[in-house]
Amino acid sequence: MKRFFIFVSVLFLSLASLHALDADLFITAGPKLMLNTDDHTKSAPSPIMYSMGVGGDFLLERNILLTAHASFFTNYYLWDGEDAQPAEIENRTATALSFMIDLTGGYRWQLGESKKHLLSASGGLGFFIRHAILSNGVSEDDPNRDTGSKASDDVSDINGTFFSNLNFLYPELSVSYSYILSEKWKIGSEFRTYLPLGSLTRGKGADGMIFSLALKLSYK
Repeated sequence: MKRFFIFVSVLFLSLASLHALDADLFITAGPKLMLNTDDHTKSAPSPIMYSMGVGGDFLLERNILLTAHASFFTNYYLWDGEDAQPAEIENRTATALSFMIDLTGGYRWQLGESKKHLLSASGGLGFFIRHAILSNGVSEDDPNRDTGSKASDDVSDINGTFFSNLNFLYPELSVSYSYILSEKWKIGSEFRTYLPLGSLTRGKGADGMIFSLALKLSYK
């Protein structure tokens, strides 16, 4: 994991240093919905998480667009004896501190007579980096009512699933619209769909699929 974070940091810095690129920095804010198809008795319905993020759009020749983006959000989890499941607040064991790191490439169109409308479509990879800690109000020795295990052990098991079976890797598609306010500022929105590679390879279908909608404010 340490090498991965170093790689991402170097990538962001490398992109930022390419002065020949037409680069915009941006911030995002909005909800993410995680699809939970295994919502049995104690597991939460598909949870909605609220995220904030930062990133950069880098425009190459012929309107080719590269984007690097990282968003942060939290969510509750429980351990069902076999897997980490999203949890409602009354059944929570762990709080996951979550980063979604997006690396995408695509195409940008400049539309309208005024050329102030920007539409882009991209695809790439999302790296879902999560670390679970005991939720507030839960002690290390609290028992799991289903398995009898201690909460501290459940947190360890939850963290183990986050990085096993490709659960951290999410191919993604995105669409973004921005309106040019001035030479420096743009405002718009973006929509992203994340495919859960871990669930797909284990025959769990769309379980864990994420849909993200966010306001986007850009500065040149």
